[in-house]
Amino acid sequence: MAIGVFGLQVAYKLKRLEVMSTANTHGWFGGGYTSVVAVSTVDRIDFSNDSSTASPRGSLSLARSDLMATGNSNYGWFGRGFAPGPGPVSTVDRIDFSNDSSTASARGPLSLSHTQAAATGNSNYGWFGGGYVPGPTIYSTVDRIDFFNDSSTASPRGPLSLARFRLTATGNSNYGWFGGGVSSTANSSTVDRIDFSNDSTTASVRGPLSLDRQNLAATGNSNYGWFGGGWRFPATYYSTINRVDFSNDFAISSPRGSLSLARQNLAATGNSNYGWFGGAESPSILSTVDRIDFSNDSSTASVRGPLSSARRSLAATSGQAKGTSIRLSKTLGYGWFGGGSIPAGFISTVDRIDFSNDSATASVRGSLSRGRGQGGATGNSNYGWIGAGNNPPLISTVDRINFANDSSTASVRGPLSSARYRLAATGNSNYGWFGGGRTPTYLSTVDRIDFSNDSSTASVRGSLSLIRAFESATGNSNYGWFGGGYSFPPSIRQSLVDRIDFSNDSSTASPRGPLSSARYFLAATGNSNYGWFGGGRTPTLVSTVDRIDFSNDSSTASPRGPLSLARYSLAATGNSNYGWFGGGSTPASVSTVDRIDFSNDSATASVRGPLSAAKGYSSTATSNTPIG
Repeated sequence: MAIGVFGLQVAYKLKRLEVMSTANTHGWFGGGYTSVVAVSTVDRIDFSNDSSTASPRGSLSLARSDLMATGNSNYGWFGRGFAPGPGPVSTVDRIDFSNDSSTASARGPLSLSHTQAAATGNSNYGWFGGGYVPGPTIYSTVDRIDFFNDSSTASPRGPLSLARFRLTATGNSNYGWFGGGVSSTANSSTVDRIDFSNDSTTASVRGPLSLDRQNLAATGNSNYGWFGGGWRFPATYYSTINRVDFSNDFAISSPRGSLSLARQNLAATGNSNYGWFGGAESPSILSTVDRIDFSNDSSTASVRGPLSSARRSLAATSGQAKGTSIRLSKTLGYGWFGGGSIPAGFISTVDRIDFSNDSATASVRGSLSRGRGQGGATGNSNYGWIGAGNNPPLISTVDRINFANDSSTASVRGPLSSARYRLAATGNSNYGWFGGGRTPTYLSTVDRIDFSNDSSTASVRGSLSLIRAFESATGNSNYGWFGGGYSFPPSIRQSLVDRIDFSNDSSTASPRGPLSSARYFLAATGNSNYGWFGGGRTPTLVSTVDRIDFSNDSSTASPRGPLSLARYSLAATGNSNYGWFGGGSTPASVSTVDRIDFSNDSATASVRGPLSAAKGYSSTATSNTPIG
């Protein structure tokens, strides 16, 4: 948050986003072997209704097993494999997620025909690594498909560190991790990391899996990769799940909860919050689909609706199979700024900024259920939740804005655990975390709202590392960072940044590297990789913007280009590429909206169209919630 106007990041589903909605809510499992024959079947799992049997869609162009797959927001590419007759193939099929009842189209081939390799990718490219041909010849080769020129033959890039097959892979927008498999001599626990921006070099060896095994599967989000199942000679099947921490990948991967059943030759895909592991043999061939809850991954995976038929040695992908930043680039969308104070008192007004037309004055939408300010807010792609604040008196209620119907008054949902103000909030697709604040006693309390059950009172989770108010927060799919603020007693302005681990939120938040200076009444926004904290008081007013590198958050935040205007009690929100900081006080209330270009954040923020009125002392929210 920052004490300022409520600004809620969201990528709203317009035009292109509507067309791609299926890609963001479904996973595709293709090919495989039924114990009798290789198949070209493609099943689609509905992530929001995954207790149902997967629905068969259009087929691959070629029946085959032991293939691999990757994808972006629009398409999935299924490559290589073993086909009846020709044996190992270099064929690449492309599924159009928006028209998946058609047969997949054959694209340019990979550079070699072989099988039992692995694949991952980002929004622009797919990397296919390892594999073998009967003989056997084992490969360390990595081919790269250019998604925007996929009729050409894939280009060989730098190899893996070790020739192997029966491995698996996952990644985020910047790197790909290839783990497990079998070399010419033994099962492997090796994890190689490909740097997508420098992929002509040999992949670098990172921390290993906790167990050497082959025929496993992997999926992940922007911060972690989950490697599940597998097999070791002569006949040991595993349900083990290892989690690789992408920000600390020299460490041995940590064992988490298991799959529901020990098995091998399975496939996996997912979104930012869950991973689905489907098919396999154990030793009978299965249609079972298990779902891992990334936020509670120490539990055994839950069994969901099965695939349409039992098969093994298949592949899977989805429009959300990687980190948040590569699913849908949130270049479109809106930000909602709600509540605040004017000279006459606290107001219920909600302003909406059109990110694609931000030189215009923000448009007034439906109101909050009451006037309020100095609360916290967060949301996902469909709704925004604004909690607590000061009217006066202090408020514990939570208002929910329906983004698809934002001309209506926000609906009142279940309250926070206590009335308070000057708190901060962030969240992911499924939950929102509200931390700190005053009653007027200063608090370290963190409440969690379950978005799927938001009529209930928020549950109290682990606390911040110190009591404070006037702070701000941002986050990505897996963590939330709460920075700055003011603590009492003693009376200290804070530079401390606390990190909440969303998957272990009953623990106390961990202190990370500080902001560049102690301040309060600031605002924050971010994308999947960085968080920007701007403005505030030291007690003098500042225009400073600090950037936290989420992958190296033990370091001091780096100062970037300033806001156009020094101010406090402002608000911030954003999409993948930009952050908008609006409203606040100089000490007079202002309607100014500044935009930070994340790719050029050393420049001074540019002034955009204003809010509908000058406002201060209200709520704000930001999160890097994925679309879908």
